Amino acid sequence: MDAKLDFSILKTLTELPGVSGRETAVREYLKNLLKDSADEISTDTLGNLIVFKKGTSDKNLLFCAHMDEVGLMIHFVDERGFLRFVTVGGIDPRTLLAQRVRVQTKSGALLGIIGTKPAHITTEADRGKAVGIKELFIDLGLPADEVKKRVEPGDWAVLDRSYEEFGDGKISAKALDNRAGVFVLAEVVRALKNPFYNVYAVFTVQEEVGLRGATTAAYGVKADVSLCLDTTGAADIPGCAPQDYICSLGGGVGLTALDARTITPENLLNELKQICDTHNIRRQVRVAPRGGNDAGAVHLSKTGVLTCGLSVPTRNIHSNVEIISKQDLENTFRLAYWAGQNGLKA
Repeated sequence: MDAKLDFSILKTLTELPGVSGRETAVREYLKNLLKDSADEISTDTLGNLIVFKKGTSDKNLLFCAHMDEVGLMIHFVDERGFLRFVTVGGIDPRTLLAQRVRVQTKSGALLGIIGTKPAHITTEADRGKAVGIKELFIDLGLPADEVKKRVEPGDWAVLDRSYEEFGDGKISAKALDNRAGVFVLAEVVRALKNPFYNVYAVFTVQEEVGLRGATTAAYGVKADVSLCLDTTGAADIPGCAPQDYICSLGGGVGLTALDARTITPENLLNELKQICDTHNIRRQVRVAPRGGNDAGAVHLSKTGVLTCGLSVPTRNIHSNVEIISKQDLENTFRLAYWAGQNGLKA
């Protein structure tokens, strides 16, 4: 099937707030988007969205794509109204300085700016070290008494950056990890017609803080095979040696051979390679000594599930200027769609 993806859906997904444990806006959008394409839609206790599509066989395929993004949670409001925060998920503090955020409160979202001590009053020793989380704060530009009325510990914040298409088929936005995988899975659900598998498309929660949604969701599905759609770091940039790239933008869907949480069974990996090569789906093999995704939880469910992670290469991952390639999205979609529609031998 030729990929005819609706990138306006991806734009909307990246603009929604959805830090780990607070994925409601993303879930509600997907429920409305997919209600006419599913046989059943449900939400479990943790907040995973489970979209079921009846197949023509008695075999079950579990797709996973996590809805959550990395972000911040407020833990202290000082006497002047500045907010101190902790990170939710893995964020390099260097990427946060002088960035905009949207603080999510019960009375609505507030624009904030992340600041630290200005350069002209720092010492030479200060300028020679990396800024830590404890040195950063959020400035809402409001009087302290108003801040204290509107913000309290436990409120959370998302990075603030618009979706942009640029260059040769590239996209930059916040939350491409993993709204890119969510987008591909949503488009697969919309495209499948009388698939071979009974398809369980699970849009999971809390992946960035320990694969928590996938851990519980996998126990609710008796899966014969699982494909987990996510992004992966692409280090094909200056300063990194080619042997450290992991994946490259434009290189196609990343088929995980190994990461810190999974080793893909050889028969499943070889079959996915063959499908790609037979159907002119561009692919690369992902070997990542660090990191993992929902596949790490799914493959250990019950007595074990044949599982492979399908990854979209992403530069600047876990920042508000992540970059992906439209071609990589299209190739990931084509492989996931083919597997769901036609079935796998593994």
